[in-house]
Parts: sequence; C-alpha cells; structure tokens
Amino acid sequence: MTKETFLTVRWNNLLSLGLGIPALIYVIAAFSTSMWLERGGLIGLAVIGALY
Repeated sequence: MTKETFLTVRWNNLLSLGLGIPALIYVIAAFSTSMWLERGGLIGLAVIGALY
C-alpha cells in the first residue's frame, strides 16, 4: 500500500471516527454518572485528555 492510497479523506474519516467515538462515549459515561468523582474514573479522564 502506497502513501497516496493510504492517506485519503476516507481513511482520515474512518480513523477519526474509530478513535473519537470510544473516547466520546467514555467521557459522556463518566460525566453522566458519578464515575468521574472516583479515582479510577478521574485517571481515565486524564489519560483520555492526554491522548486527545
């Protein structure tokens, strides 16, 4: 696979959705429950924030 066929708009959109949707679901779940008040939830939010 060459660089030109791999770096397309379609691949960019698929990678963005594949990485962004799980992070968004985690953040919504953390803030809609009391999970972000606990130590593990806060660490998870910090890791997600550092990655994105």
